Amino acid sequence: MLANNWHSETIARFKTLPIEALEYIKWDAHKAATIGETIGNPKVGQYWDEFHYAAMELNRRKGNANRY
Repeated sequence: MLANNWHSETIARFKTLPIEALEYIKWDAHKAATIGETIGNPKVGQYWDEFHYAAMELNRRKGNANRY
């Protein structure tokens, strides 16, 4: 995976994952980001991105479910 495509590739990959996997990624990324902030982990931004992308995909699916 190329670094400059990581965001779009992650968003696209999350569209293929089951809800349970997205919920776990969201939980795990949140935990990693909040702990990482306390210890100065340089990957904190990536963890927050994963958290938000998982939340966005879950919200997108919830919105689609309400359309039918």
